[in-house]
Amino acid sequence: MSRSISLSLVLCTLSLASCETTGDPSQGGLFGWSQSKADVRIQERQNTLAALDDERAYQRRRTNALRAEHDRLKNQ
Repeated sequence: MSRSISLSLVLCTLSLASCETTGDPSQGGLFGWSQSKADVRIQERQNTLAALDDERAYQRRRTNALRAEHDRLKNQ
């Protein structure tokens, strides 16, 4: 009986050790989640958000410039 318990423990340990960790807690579960990977994932998302904010600001400036040019041409 103790041999089957030991074998079960070894198999359980090996199965947990072979799991790939993730930075997404919704995918990794209790044992497959990694704080360092989560930190990297958060930083990547913050970088993407900053890039999108920069692009939005550029497009807003471009829109304003085009509207101003349109109004100028319309009033000539």
